[in-house]
Amino acid sequence: MYRTFKKLTVLDQIASSDKVRRQIVDTAANLYARKGFASTSIQEISEAAGVSLPVTYHYVKNKSEIMRLIMEDLLGAFRENLTRELEDIQDPEEKLAIALVIYHRILDREKEKVLLFYQKSASLDRASKTRIMQMEVDISRIFAGILEDGIEQGLFRKVDVDLMAYNIIIMAHMWVLKHWHFKNRLTLDQYIDNQVATVFHALESSH
Repeated sequence: MYRTFKKLTVLDQIASSDKVRRQIVDTAANLYARKGFASTSIQEISEAAGVSLPVTYHYVKNKSEIMRLIMEDLLGAFRENLTRELEDIQDPEEKLAIALVIYHRILDREKEKVLLFYQKSASLDRASKTRIMQMEVDISRIFAGILEDGIEQGLFRKVDVDLMAYNIIIMAHMWVLKHWHFKNRLTLDQYIDNQVATVFHALESSH
């Protein structure tokens, strides 16, 4: 019945929509990680976030939509940080190195959220799966654009740009997926340094 609510409460209207959305998303991610996707209800998320149930349904209609919002937050954080850091940089090599570092650091900061996608993606509805896959493609295109610039300028050798972009994405995800192993011998900075060196070695131009 809560799906019929159209207006936010007065107090929630005072709060910024971004803040309310962030409360819902962060709370949901924590509960999913702690209790599991299937065992967590929208009502429980609402109560733990301190947001009324009608307001929660104003932002999301089901748990799949919350997973989509989590993915959107990750992509948004990557884009925002990348835009800020690359604002005055033209060199593709420097751009790629910075993009690699930023992406690794965001995934490390949001490890629990990233793991949720690998663990629960099969539970999402078709629309949410499609949207999340598109956002992953959007991230790959950011890397692909930098790679194409580097190839055009003769700084990188010619490679399958789409494949290399996805290699970079999976390389970063591996820090999260296999963190139980790598944390015993590598810090995040050491892992990033090694992977950046691997990428640049693969792209090294013969000219």
